[in-house]
Amino acid sequence: MNLYLMIAIIIINAIAIGIEYQLIKKLEKKQKLIIIAISVALMYMLVSLIYWISGFGINKEIHEQTKSFIIYLFVPVNMLIFVPYLTIQYKKVRAKEISTEKFSKKIVWVVIVLIIVVVVEYFYFRNVQNNIQTIGNNVENNTIQNQID
Repeated sequence: MNLYLMIAIIIINAIAIGIEYQLIKKLEKKQKLIIIAISVALMYMLVSLIYWISGFGINKEIHEQTKSFIIYLFVPVNMLIFVPYLTIQYKKVRAKEISTEKFSKKIVWVVIVLIIVVVVEYFYFRNVQNNIQTIGNNVENNTIQNQID
């Protein structure tokens, strides 16, 4: 993977974790670690699952080559979309600013938005892999055509 892309992905991941840390910095150290670890792990598993499903019917080599780039890019994106809001709501519940019932309703809305985002990501991942496969096929066909000419 390109060095600049790796640096950008590392920066995006650091920003996502930094934002989450800033939102929970008043919690105990153990709780902070648990919340950050769980959010990163859940997002990694979710994006990996979506990517895995999007690869059905795609050339296995192409699927494997784009895997790490897409996963490491979309984990922080999903974290930036969902984790800050959930963290703020969690803090409100702990401080008894909102009821657990209201918190549950907000979680349901987040899950609905998450499902929409997952569907969009599935089609995006599928499209990226199909486009790479098409480009590869075109290059192969041009190489064969040039050898014939």
